[in-house]
Amino acid sequence: MRNILQVVVFLTALFAIVLCSSENYAFSQMNKTGGYADQVKFIRFSNENVAYQEVTNGHLDSYFFQIPLHLVESAKKNSNLEVFEKEGLSYGLLINPYNASQTFNPFSIKEIRFAMNFLIDRNFIVNNILKGFSNPIVEPYGPTSPEYHNVIPVVDPLKIHYDLTLATKSIKDSMIKAGAIMDGTGKYTLNGKAVLVKILIRNDDLLRKSFGDFVASEVEKVGFTVVKEYGDLTKANRVVYGSDPADLEWNVYTESYISSSFSRYNPTTVSQMYAPWFGNMPGSQNPVFWQYSNSTIDDLTQKLVFNNFTSEIERNNLLRQAESAGLQEAVRLFFARSFDPYISSSKISGLINDYSAGIANKLSLINAIKNNTDNSTLNIGMKEVYQGAWNNVKGCTDFYCRIIYSLVADTPTISNPYSGDPEPSRNMWTYLFSKGPTDTVIVPSDALTWNPFNQSWDKNKNQSNSALTKVTMTPLFSNWHNGELMDKYDLLYSYYFPFEWSTDTKNNDKTFDAEYSSLIFPTLSLIKGIKFYDNNTFDTYVDLWHYDKKLVPSYGTLWPSEPWEITAATERLVADNKLSYSKSDANIKHIDQLSLNLPVQSELIKRELIKMSNENYVPNPLKGLISLEYALERYKSSIDWINIHHNAVIGNGPYYLETFNPTGGVVTLNAFRDNTYPFKTGIYSDFENPPELRIDRINIPKFLKIGDPYDFDLLLGLNNLSNGSNSFSGIIDHFISDRNNKIVVEGSTVINNISNNHSDSKGQHQLDESGAVTISLNASQTQELIPGPAKIKLIITSTESPKPLIQENTLIARP
Repeated sequence: MRNILQVVVFLTALFAIVLCSSENYAFSQMNKTGGYADQVKFIRFSNENVAYQEVTNGHLDSYFFQIPLHLVESAKKNSNLEVFEKEGLSYGLLINPYNASQTFNPFSIKEIRFAMNFLIDRNFIVNNILKGFSNPIVEPYGPTSPEYHNVIPVVDPLKIHYDLTLATKSIKDSMIKAGAIMDGTGKYTLNGKAVLVKILIRNDDLLRKSFGDFVASEVEKVGFTVVKEYGDLTKANRVVYGSDPADLEWNVYTESYISSSFSRYNPTTVSQMYAPWFGNMPGSQNPVFWQYSNSTIDDLTQKLVFNNFTSEIERNNLLRQAESAGLQEAVRLFFARSFDPYISSSKISGLINDYSAGIANKLSLINAIKNNTDNSTLNIGMKEVYQGAWNNVKGCTDFYCRIIYSLVADTPTISNPYSGDPEPSRNMWTYLFSKGPTDTVIVPSDALTWNPFNQSWDKNKNQSNSALTKVTMTPLFSNWHNGELMDKYDLLYSYYFPFEWSTDTKNNDKTFDAEYSSLIFPTLSLIKGIKFYDNNTFDTYVDLWHYDKKLVPSYGTLWPSEPWEITAATERLVADNKLSYSKSDANIKHIDQLSLNLPVQSELIKRELIKMSNENYVPNPLKGLISLEYALERYKSSIDWINIHHNAVIGNGPYYLETFNPTGGVVTLNAFRDNTYPFKTGIYSDFENPPELRIDRINIPKFLKIGDPYDFDLLLGLNNLSNGSNSFSGIIDHFISDRNNKIVVEGSTVINNISNNHSDSKGQHQLDESGAVTISLNASQTQELIPGPAKIKLIITSTESPKPLIQENTLIARP
């Protein structure tokens, strides 16, 4: 299952009792496990104005969608509300580059795709559509990402900006070269036929629709005949991601997506947005479809994701090259990132405003408390409650599923909400071997890997294998929601699954999903083995290394999100073509995608479990390891669960799925108050206040003499330091651009143990004079400037939180 990815790919890319209004209430929570709330209800409110009123009058505790922008100021003044800002949706375009022989596709021409960067006015989108609650972007990271300073050197030289004249000329030159002419109405034709551009526009809400309509109008202005088609995410999944690009059902899709998780190192963003192997580009890596391919981007991003580098410099160069190639290919374009205002009732405390997810995250919901009330049910409004299949292989790709499911199934690690660094959760890290990029450890002879060709566990018999990393883990087992105790066989099954379902053994392999395989198969060679011990600990051996040791233990994590028997039952259904794990495979076979929460599909799973019980069935990866009695007991417990709850969503998290009613728009989770659950209520309260980096003083001289040394200094501070520390460390990256916007000077200054030992009357720390940081440029660096205005950009991060603080100043370079 997908959790094995955390063994080899950090695609994931997510403690004190919270102060309450009543001491007695706080005392009553001390011996509880899981979240404060006994129940969490997710309720559909498609109309944001209605949701705003429902939170105001106390019927909703929070709304996990942005409120209308014209209500933000009144919300800030409303004593019944708290307003939280989060980095929201990114608005962009996905372009179909298929080069058709019968129907001309103008976007098969790279120069036309790239010209779209200059055709669409980003400032208009920011100011007129998103009403200023956003920033223009030209690449997928944006200025709030810790990776921003790494990609600036390849982004800025492209000088991407709104230039209608440039865009029109570039498009015209390419169209004429392709043989097109412009008729008397100002429209391009080719061989007597109008050149059509089919634009699929998301209309889930007014902002998405307005963005799409604006793009369509601009494309039409330069001479294309535009056909607009509207649809929600469900339609987009079918038309854009689930169809063959060669069918040309679409040319342009006005895409909006949630930014990936905030992380100090984020290779998944550049991979997800540009790399075909990741399965998110036209064709979705389905072998039946035409595929957009780019071996250069694939090679660069796989090196990034699989840590195929030996130093930080090499790693950052790979990132820059991948970003540069993706920008110039222009299959996916970026225009704006919103900063969405979310609201909650002022009666709710404990919400955690994660840097990437805002308050709409797992830790926030677990830590939320309703004050001055006996009602412990959290009522959370959402735009939708169901938009796609719920399964743990290639489902749960939408925001709504991810939020709800995060409470149902735990993960082996959590992401620190302010640094993005992995921290142990259900896997405790007890030993780590990981030295240098060439230092290895021998994989023992009894370490296991699954062989899908002979359907057995292989052992490293001759001890010929070695690995860069060995991690010893202690899993924190608990009861599944159906009452059965988790065990090593659940772990072992989740270890087996990716080998089985991402490897095509040919001969009409029924346990193979091409879309799943595109992402997973490249990781298999890095998995060197697993060894279990009688005390429930296990060692994992992985051929991955990183210069930042904080990341390395997460590569060896292993954790199942559902009992092995549920996975085994769905495997049989998928192999019999009754259901499919992935969307593209479902479309090809004209069957439904597996969704564990749907009563009809849950009934199929239950019937399969009954058949397995009647057959005395034991799955191949567990044969010889478990008793028949144990297997039959597992089947019975899951059958009983489905009979009672009418769903097959059986997790190991702090809440379980009680009811799922998509028609009525309500999903209800109840607290799993089980004494085997390992985490006490209030464990995440330390995350309530984010660290905040400040510039207390900056002294940059207005004039710079070319060829002379140049110094400037600044004074930094950091609020909410953890563990009572009075100092912090970080890095200041500086970039100086000349009047032509060319970066001519760049460098980094490491800051160690900056003093942070004075507080003002509000409790905010202020630096003393000894904490000033000086940045120096030598004469040869300033010699690179040309006379005229220049721009200096500082990107400052701290070790405690790598979220950039950006400062820009203008200075005059003179001879």
